[in-house]
Amino acid sequence: MASGKQILLSSLIESSQKFQKEGETESVSEELKAGLLLHGSTASFMWKMVEKLGWINQRIVIDEEVGDIEKQGLGLAKQNVLLSVIFEKITDNEHLLETVKSDYPAIEKEDLEAAIHIIWLLLKSLEWSKNTESVEDNGKLDLKEKEHLINSYKRKLNDYREDPEDYS
Repeated sequence: MASGKQILLSSLIESSQKFQKEGETESVSEELKAGLLLHGSTASFMWKMVEKLGWINQRIVIDEEVGDIEKQGLGLAKQNVLLSVIFEKITDNEHLLETVKSDYPAIEKEDLEAAIHIIWLLLKSLEWSKNTESVEDNGKLDLKEKEHLINSYKRKLNDYREDPEDYS
């Protein structure tokens, strides 16, 4: 039997690696809402929460030189704001470290910065972006290339551990 987590992750993988046409976004939203309920909870508060979400299109204006960045991802549907953008705003808080340290005093600023950046990367990985469309190739993954890249970066990680100043 499939777990809620498996279903949710499978849907996120499919949705985040290819552009969803306008008519497809509602179907993707419904599938992700179902996956969130299956994985998270079907308590009454969860139904209200998932109803606020949707697979949204967002065009972010960078500047005239760079142009716009087109993205799709899980976000607040009515407000058309990606969850990653909301997370960025939440973490832009000068009191965040002291709030976290009140429960986890051993956490240092660099630890919190690492955790925030990794959470942000995970949220961004759940989005489709026009900038990465050609690399993601509609979700097709060459397993040999994946293995090669993972092994290469494991070696680089070991090199970094041996000499953090010169690991390239």
